Amino acid sequence: MVEPPLRHFAEGAGLGSTMVGGGQPPFLTTKIVPARPLGLVARPRLLALLSELPTKRLGVIKAPAGFGKTSLAAAWAEQLEQDGHSVAWLTVDSDDDEATRFLFYVSQALQHAHQGAGARAIALILENNLIDPATILSTLINDLAEVDDEIYLFFEDYHWLSESRIHQSVAYFLKHAPSHCHVVMTTRTEPPLPLATLRAQNKLLEIDATRLRFDLEETEAFLEGTKPGVLVSADVQLLQRKTEGWPAALRIIASMPSRSGSELKKYVHNLSGLQRPIAAYLSELLDGLPGEVVDFLLRTAILDRLSGALCEAVTGASSARAILVSLAQRQMLLTPLDHDGVWYRYHLLLDEYLRQRLEVDRGNEIPELHRRAALWYASQELWTDAVQHAIAAGDSNRAISWIKNCAMALIKKGDLFTLLEWKRLFPGELMRDQSEVRTAIAWGLALALRSDEALQLAAEIEQDIIATHSPPRELLCDCHAIRAVAIAIKDDSERALPLAQECVDKSRDPWTANVASNVLRFGHMKAGDLKQFYATPWIPFSQEEDRRNVFASVYRRCLQGLAEERQLRLAEARGYYREGLRIAEQHVGPNSVAAALPASLIARILYERGDLDEAEALVIDRAELISAGTMLDCVWSAYFVMARVAAARMNFERAHTILERAENQGVARGWGRLAAAAIAEQARLHLNDRRAHEGAACVDRLERLARQHPAPRPCAWSEIHWYHRLAHAHLLKEQARLDESALILQAVQREAEALENRHFVIRSAIYLSAVQLSLGKVSEAAKRFGRILTACAAAGLHQTILDEAPIVAELLEMVHERANLKEGVSAFVDRILAASRQPRQSHLGVASRAQVGSLSARETDILKLIAQGLSNKEIARSLDIGPETVKTHLKSVFSKLGVERRAQAVSRAQTLGLVTTE
Repeated sequence: MVEPPLRHFAEGAGLGSTMVGGGQPPFLTTKIVPARPLGLVARPRLLALLSELPTKRLGVIKAPAGFGKTSLAAAWAEQLEQDGHSVAWLTVDSDDDEATRFLFYVSQALQHAHQGAGARAIALILENNLIDPATILSTLINDLAEVDDEIYLFFEDYHWLSESRIHQSVAYFLKHAPSHCHVVMTTRTEPPLPLATLRAQNKLLEIDATRLRFDLEETEAFLEGTKPGVLVSADVQLLQRKTEGWPAALRIIASMPSRSGSELKKYVHNLSGLQRPIAAYLSELLDGLPGEVVDFLLRTAILDRLSGALCEAVTGASSARAILVSLAQRQMLLTPLDHDGVWYRYHLLLDEYLRQRLEVDRGNEIPELHRRAALWYASQELWTDAVQHAIAAGDSNRAISWIKNCAMALIKKGDLFTLLEWKRLFPGELMRDQSEVRTAIAWGLALALRSDEALQLAAEIEQDIIATHSPPRELLCDCHAIRAVAIAIKDDSERALPLAQECVDKSRDPWTANVASNVLRFGHMKAGDLKQFYATPWIPFSQEEDRRNVFASVYRRCLQGLAEERQLRLAEARGYYREGLRIAEQHVGPNSVAAALPASLIARILYERGDLDEAEALVIDRAELISAGTMLDCVWSAYFVMARVAAARMNFERAHTILERAENQGVARGWGRLAAAAIAEQARLHLNDRRAHEGAACVDRLERLARQHPAPRPCAWSEIHWYHRLAHAHLLKEQARLDESALILQAVQREAEALENRHFVIRSAIYLSAVQLSLGKVSEAAKRFGRILTACAAAGLHQTILDEAPIVAELLEMVHERANLKEGVSAFVDRILAASRQPRQSHLGVASRAQVGSLSARETDILKLIAQGLSNKEIARSLDIGPETVKTHLKSVFSKLGVERRAQAVSRAQTLGLVTTE
């Protein structure tokens, strides 16, 4: 038996109380009958959580109205009853907010669930409703101790209770009730109970709004039950994203009368928080809130994200922080943006509704609200948001002054797109007198590969500066440097050289001088003048300056690496690339344009070593950044790796798709060298597959590019001519015009050697060896190929030889049989031969056909959603199968495909034909 509570508990906590009005307590039988909502959707993932409840003391289902709390509790109660357990149910309302009345109903519910449980407590209350509630509670616990069955006590809508004595009674019950008693409550707010202690004891099961959201599968099942066959899968996915799985919104939409599926489809595509009946529901939701909270919601509607300090600054109310905390605790359609409970955002539909209502009810306040937000963000040096809100406030002068403060800082650390977005927001006449801001924007345009716009803006700035009485020397020098960078980005290395040299000689700004020196390095390298490349000056940055001038420092490391790689010094090249990646990741993060530069180049070296999966992973995860903001050599490196990996895995369709994309990007940007490299790769694949007509078409396209990019002197465009001639020689070999092919290859090899471009030397020499073998010059071919293998073994160029296996297989066997190779070269040849003799399917690596076949339908669906561009967070919201369930599915997919990341999974799925290649 449980002893009565201690005296101080009964007296100090005030459990002794009388029922308001005295007399026999009122009693409604319907309050203790479990809810039986109609049209419940089967939710196996939530029902499965019921298996955890027997080991818990308390289950809390907490969410705002309309999230299906009661439906889940009712489903649990029904399942427990079916399993033979005793289930007590109490629907709480505001009239129950008195200790004795509450305990009376609890006792009635328990007796209704199990004959005898609660009977003595009921008798005490009926005999004297002034009895000490502490006595009632002790009697009730003692009654339950005599029950052998598992008992589950459900409280529906516990949030109606505010009386502290009730919460103390429930806390006491949770602590002292027999172990076979369990409590489940639905609530809109966190109950004032010892939850932390229960968590620590692993006796608490918590279900929040995130878990209660419908996942995609549940949404499909719900709509199929209410609107069978009306919406196709794509429409359901769109509805899932827009509602974020909010059950109330889905029920409202499903309940709408519609004459045809097309009407509902149109409604879904136009769905927003402004449409009836969603807007009507949200209006009722706000009408039930205190005026102070509604005022808070409306005034903060201008914000894309919310924090206590920001909301206090915008609303001007000292209670703002407390209101945000309260809304977060109630989960009032707020989505957390971090794990610390600092930043939140409104549900998409609520956000749209609040913004519209603010516009209608208090439109005159909006500029001032934006002004306050702008000032707060500026005080935190969050310039992007500060400028955005200043613009929305109509305060263009302040916005421009802030841009002036941070524009070049953004450029120097590689945040190009923020500044370019601001440029779009300001009319030209407003910017006319802002030479410093316009110069920063011109830098951004040049470095973001928008060369023509950069050149035009730099010319306009220069004209305006010259028109002044005393033109600032440094701004003029900046304009020249911008012009040099823009021309170099267009891959016209020869024309960029003199402009860059002038800037290096004249600029007093270290950043400008160093950016110009990078252009000089690029020009000297492409001209084959490595002596001048290494002699180009660089003004060392301090550690602090390195942090601020990330872009220039990373570009320098990349160019140094390219010069080493050009000479087949791959270890040294990788060292420079890794140092560039370290600087970028340390100062601006791994998901930045600055980090994408060296990552794309490291991938090429990894590929050459035969680490295909690792190489692909580096570029797949950064493909968008590489394409949008890095120089031509980085972009081609990424395309090269992705296409070669696809070909190695025998997915030639994907390889050609990637190369066609590269060619199109080259044409769109005026990058003839990129287009030529992509076309030459296509030609190589066609000719290796004995598709002479397709190969000939590629050679014709290369010839046109070569005519459009003349290179009378060595420069970047020289490579376009080499690509053309290599492909032409390969075609001539296939046409048995061997002497002509040999002459072309010998010329390319001589030119590449003169410019110290060892990669092209190796490529031309490989083809020349194969041609000489076909001409019957066996000894000469074997000697040449032996020298190639020696050079490749020393450099670690494994994949370069393996990729040409279709044309050098006989040479490999011949060199191997002669057995006069050095030990290191012999081991290298053995490795190449072993790899070339394997069936090509083996290049699929870990993801074998059997493993791929074991993907479940659900896992395949997740892969398809990932391939559509949904992020992991969006998948979690769209499918809403709980974060842990999503992780479980993804881990299984990753394991079966032999990958570690989401983007790698998409690439592997495309390679294996599981997902259509676009």
